[in-house]
Amino acid sequence: MIGIRADANSIIATGHVMRCITIARAIKTFGEDVTFFVADDESLKLLGGSITENEFEVVVLGTDWQNMDSESETLINELITRKVKTLLVDSYQVTRTYFDKLKDVCRLAYLDDLSREAYPVNVLINYSGYSDNMGYDKAYQDVTGYNNEKTSLCLGLQYAPLRKQFYDPVSEAETDAETISSFSSQEFKHVLISTGGADMCSMLELLIDMIIKSKLQNTAIWHIVVGDYVDDPDRIISLIEGCSNIVIHRSVRNMAYLMNRCDIAVMAAGTMLTECAACGLPTIFYQVADNQKYNVVFWGASEGMSFAGDVSEGEANKMVVLDNIQSKIINYLNDTETLKSMSDSLKSITDGRGAIRIAGALMGQV
Repeated sequence: MIGIRADANSIIATGHVMRCITIARAIKTFGEDVTFFVADDESLKLLGGSITENEFEVVVLGTDWQNMDSESETLINELITRKVKTLLVDSYQVTRTYFDKLKDVCRLAYLDDLSREAYPVNVLINYSGYSDNMGYDKAYQDVTGYNNEKTSLCLGLQYAPLRKQFYDPVSEAETDAETISSFSSQEFKHVLISTGGADMCSMLELLIDMIIKSKLQNTAIWHIVVGDYVDDPDRIISLIEGCSNIVIHRSVRNMAYLMNRCDIAVMAAGTMLTECAACGLPTIFYQVADNQKYNVVFWGASEGMSFAGDVSEGEANKMVVLDNIQSKIINYLNDTETLKSMSDSLKSITDGRGAIRIAGALMGQV
């Protein structure tokens, strides 16, 4: 049994649990069961909306997601009862004390983004493109986890946990007819816009408004993804009534299909940038949280993506970012040669099989 400890809510959104679901599905291909441990019912609801019935057991700890040290005793009892061999933790709320208490119970793995300190874990994972420059080799040279096992470092984009569809594409026969028909036009370029599952910083409406009011609407086919946890999705959809060149996609389960058929993307920074890279999709992106700053530097320096700014800095800055996005789109729509060069540079970055590699590490295969 492999355990996964992660949360999702209106504050931290769904990114942690979504990447953990991808890893959990890869673990199952090895014939191993997976149990999720979440703090509260809000996490249960958001997690449950993203997995199929009976796919994984989910245990609600009934604790405060912002104070993980207080859950140690409850979690340890659950780990022992379920005979968990390895626990993967994905949260910014962890402390050294938290892992010190757990390391006597089972193997531990941590999905890290920030390298704040060295934790006593068996496996440390940072799948960002900049992880080699964050000092992990030095920080973990003498660190051990459960059973005095030396910490294994799983670093770099080869460990990016992308969904199976990004390395084993779903056939067109398994894609709904409405989605397929939305790409029937060869007259225009296709632009994909996604603001993430919960639309942090409320950019979706602003981007749609930009498309309509700036007269960009008739220059391309616009594919707008409305995430599963966007507030009032029906109101968002009502904004495009009468706009024949704007297509709304809801509850998207085959994002790779959209990415592989679009010419340009506008994205919030996060795991989806790595998905765009796997598909060779030139991308304009913006920052929505401080913990994305290293990601921003890496992708901004790549030849296949362009940074438009940080929308978490206030409403006024959102307008600056929107202007940057608009200018970049206009330039790219008229420059097929640049788009091809950007696409080619992205295709060499990752093969998308990181979840399989992480699953192997959790099972002691590194």
